[in-house]
Amino acid sequence: MKKIKNYCKKVGAVSFVFLLICVLVTGCSGKKNKNGSMKSEDGRSYGGIIKAVAGDKVSTAFFDVTVDKAVKYYTYQFEDGLYQADEGNTYLVVTFTIQNTYEKDLPMSITDFTLDYEGNKAESIITGYGKSDLKQEDFMENIFTLKRGESITKSVLFTIEDKSEYTLKYLEYYEDKFEGDSYEIKINPEQQAVTTQSENTEVPASSDTEASTELPADSSETSTAESTTAATEAPAASEEPVAAGEQTPAE
Repeated sequence: MKKIKNYCKKVGAVSFVFLLICVLVTGCSGKKNKNGSMKSEDGRSYGGIIKAVAGDKVSTAFFDVTVDKAVKYYTYQFEDGLYQADEGNTYLVVTFTIQNTYEKDLPMSITDFTLDYEGNKAESIITGYGKSDLKQEDFMENIFTLKRGESITKSVLFTIEDKSEYTLKYLEYYEDKFEGDSYEIKINPEQQAVTTQSENTEVPASSDTEASTELPADSSETSTAESTTAATEAPAASEEPVAAGEQTPAE
């Protein structure tokens, strides 16, 4: 009996030490809210998946975002001509409003927002094309700063398989590499009437990739392995924002 008691004491001591390390080192509380989020030692939420639908105002740690409209096009007028999507694909234009609710300016990138759909077998995450690619004012800048309190309404174009439903995704990513909650917004796009192909319509050559047309060379489609570095690093709670592509000066 003494051996059993001693064994129980050892197990209890080990469990207590593990719990103490969890609290002190990782700051985990062990309590999840309805979205699966937990609180870190410094109060930041992480690990949760917040789901919404187009038209809902979604509040992240840094900004509010609302998907205002999503439209599928089978032909689209690019800067160098009218293009027709490959068979089974479409051009999806998503328009959304973002308002900075953070206490500082936010460095952002078009690659902060990715698109997914059921049955996606591509090896690459799906990111969109913006103003730098399309040369159209209604589209989001590929890299930009959203000023404190500023609100913008811009569009992003995706070349993607033709589906009835998509999911727009965003992951909170801090400058200190801390990953917060992720957000998934369900989109059921409108369908524009098919445009009759004219003599000047350019049909891109077929390729083995998921993309339905060859857009500019600086395409923002990014491999899964690169997704972390491609995403804009949002500022940590106590640090200044760093624009995408810039390095934080050494202290």
